[in-house]
Amino acid sequence: MPLPDEDMTLTEHMGAVAEAAGARGAGARFVARRLKKDVLVVRLGTQLPPDAASALAQRVLASCGRLLATIAVPGGQALRGVMGTGLGGLNLAVVTLTVTAADGGATVLVRGAAKEGLIKQRGGRRAAEEIVSRWLAEDPTAWPETTVPD
Repeated sequence: MPLPDEDMTLTEHMGAVAEAAGARGAGARFVARRLKKDVLVVRLGTQLPPDAASALAQRVLASCGRLLATIAVPGGQALRGVMGTGLGGLNLAVVTLTVTAADGGATVLVRGAAKEGLIKQRGGRRAAEEIVSRWLAEDPTAWPETTVPD
């Protein structure tokens, strides 16, 4: 079973937020489907074994937001969740962490994506940076390898 679609997840969550605020969720979903995404991908290296890195990925993602799905990928595991960024956490972002085995540890690919309107909030960038910051605070063996253009 694949991870939930990134765009669909953002669209549905934005519609749910609009409905909770008393607005029409269908209108928010319509607009959300047409917005561009702000995306940042960061690759981390760690000396943790892949199983321990996957467990840390779950803890970090749960501390920042809500875990939506976990699947097995060749050589590791991928996790997808949703979290709030910006003022009051109202700008929703989807975060995907992919943990794979590497020489002497694991590699973690952190991808943050958020919809961008007229006012650029850089929600995807902020979400990925928050996950990376928390990861580095909890894992003294980790280091950022690269920022991957998307």
